Amino acid sequence: MAKSKNPNGIGSYCKLKDGRYKWKQMVDGDTRQITARSPKELQEKVKRIVDLPIIKDKLKATDWFEKWLETYVKPLRKPATYDQYKIIYETHIKASLGNKRLANIRQYDIQQIIAEMNEKDLSTWTMKHARKIMNLAFSKAFDDKLIPENPVRKIEIPKKQAKPRKTIKTDELKIFFEHAKNTRWYWTFKFLLVTGLRRGELLALRWSDIDSENKRIVVDESNSSGGVGDTKSAKVHYVPLSELAKYYLQKQKEMLIDEKNPALYNGTLSKQDLIFPSKQGTMMKPDSFNSVLDRINKKANIHITPHMFRHTFVFMSKGKMTLSELQEALGHDESTTTLDIYGTMLADTSSVANKIDEVFASLDKGLGEEAQKEDCKVINLFQRRKIK
Repeated sequence: MAKSKNPNGIGSYCKLKDGRYKWKQMVDGDTRQITARSPKELQEKVKRIVDLPIIKDKLKATDWFEKWLETYVKPLRKPATYDQYKIIYETHIKASLGNKRLANIRQYDIQQIIAEMNEKDLSTWTMKHARKIMNLAFSKAFDDKLIPENPVRKIEIPKKQAKPRKTIKTDELKIFFEHAKNTRWYWTFKFLLVTGLRRGELLALRWSDIDSENKRIVVDESNSSGGVGDTKSAKVHYVPLSELAKYYLQKQKEMLIDEKNPALYNGTLSKQDLIFPSKQGTMMKPDSFNSVLDRINKKANIHITPHMFRHTFVFMSKGKMTLSELQEALGHDESTTTLDIYGTMLADTSSVANKIDEVFASLDKGLGEEAQKEDCKVINLFQRRKIK
């Protein structure tokens, strides 16, 4: 193959002595080249990069990720989101990509990270989050013309069987509430069970959020380690206010009155309007709430987490709420999110089992007595063989 030059500065092709084919392009005094075993393979490779700029920046991946986290994530996202992104980067991404030049990272490097995470048997959720974080960081690097293309665009996540969400068994609930009844948190956990609220949403809840007229709870804030901010979806959502939930709120108010909680009587603290304050009348920190739960768990010799109340709420709501109603109550952006998390739990297997019984009962009836006699013959023959 003789050397041929293409028009419009898109490079030249030639055949090498070892039989391979090479493409070379000059852009603003810089050269890049690609080799392949056939003209067709070479052309496919060239198509992917011919119009992309040559990147001369020697910025390392670790420098870019740290800059991206501080510039594009920290000021614009919730503190909890920033913390989550940073932890996932430092735990699963930094060791593999940190010392590489940002412009030299390819799709293979990203897929290798996912493969290593899969080897460690990490969850699909964690792998998807790592991919999301890398995609956001590399997309912004591409926008800033630091890399020729985003290497994360076509990265695949291994399909794994989702681990079942742990619910609280009836006997565990009984034991738990027996040990919680002498604490100031008894009505808090009762309320948590019948609303399915997230821990942060519960702690940020105010009396003004209770819409008794429309039988709903307005959830528009969440309390995380970084302080009070938007909910996880950054949207207002509405949780059904059942009669039980209303009763538990009434008992919670009575408890606060009995203990003369500053949240009701202190001028400054009462303005916060908190439903589930600490004994000092302030908003409870998430870690402190976990400590309360841990103390009850230890006394009861069981293990229950705040999110298990949420899972149990979903399980108990099965068949009572439509998917869209449950999606709204849980504060998910899309119904697919609800199905991804709780699809197996929401499957009505008992109803399906009843339908199978009905179908085969009618089938047996339709077969008539002759078929039943044949069944008996088969059973008798099997039993005789078993006796021998």
